[in-house]
Amino acid sequence: MARVWPWMSMIAVVGVVALAPSFTLHAADDPIADRKANRKLVGEQAKAIKTVLDADGPAASLVGPVNKIIELEPAFIKDFPPGSDTGDTKALPTVWSDWKGFETASQNLTTEATKLAQLASAGAPEDQLKAQFGAMGKACGGCHTTYRAK
Repeated sequence: MARVWPWMSMIAVVGVVALAPSFTLHAADDPIADRKANRKLVGEQAKAIKTVLDADGPAASLVGPVNKIIELEPAFIKDFPPGSDTGDTKALPTVWSDWKGFETASQNLTTEATKLAQLASAGAPEDQLKAQFGAMGKACGGCHTTYRAK
């Protein structure tokens, strides 16, 4: 019987998650639902990345999910129009009162994700990938601290 490497199943998971349907399934007039769907997809990509890193999987398998995060971020920042601060949202008023800071926090995530994509594309050693994944997670969490209610 052929041996199935543990990371091979991780690649399959990453591939499915990376091909997840777009978050634009919601009505265009529901930015709260759009941004929730966006963050759900980002979370799925991050879990896929972590799964590969935890299994010592190949760096190349990280590129798809990291690029999906990079793709999702610009759409996310557009889902905070004036008036979308009420309803079923955890967005704090600081999103709108400190819009420049919010944009910067979003860009920080994109920057850190881009660094991870570059490292993964280059086949960087696992310790570098894990460190950069941590930096990407810190950028994501930094936004939560200031702009999202717990």
